[in-house]
Amino acid sequence: MVTGFDDGFPLDLSSCRPDRAAGDDMTDTQMGGLPDDGFKPLIEFDLDTTVLDDQWIYCDFMSSFVASMVSHNRGDPFMFSNLLSATLNELFETVYRTEKKAGQFRFRMLQKGSVDRITMVVPCGRDEQQFYLKTVEEVRAPGASDKYLELLFSDDKLDRRVGLFELAISYKAQMSAVAVEDKAVCLTIDLVIERETD
Repeated sequence: MVTGFDDGFPLDLSSCRPDRAAGDDMTDTQMGGLPDDGFKPLIEFDLDTTVLDDQWIYCDFMSSFVASMVSHNRGDPFMFSNLLSATLNELFETVYRTEKKAGQFRFRMLQKGSVDRITMVVPCGRDEQQFYLKTVEEVRAPGASDKYLELLFSDDKLDRRVGLFELAISYKAQMSAVAVEDKAVCLTIDLVIERETD
């Protein structure tokens, strides 16, 4: 359970687990096929949304910090840190542009073999929940690569879906999104930045 929202109402984050069985009131979009078993935690922090909204540059600071903390024991720490930092920056900037509720943004990173898992709980209302759910559905749909190029080279203002599309297309990330009651969304990203060697 997580507290920290304005009304102090505790959140049940059990729905944030992407391995729940079908029929547990989750849509196909929310069922990520990303089982939680065997993942070990690497780093976790909570951050008040008012701080996250304060300065765009914090996205870069957080990305660099997290990447440096979890890269020291990788095969090529410098390369891994650079790629992970770029990935995290896309995620943090997407969250920065989200219309958030007051409360605690929760970040967690885990590892299982060559797979690094990122989970983020973003306090937000129903409209923003739908943004994440719909975008995850789009990045997993046929034609996602063409849609990514369309968004990337559009003459319109920056579409905030671009970051999630880039992770899915360029980094081959797997994603799931789960609405947590009507107060937050939980986004789960699985990445393979550095493959294990024998």
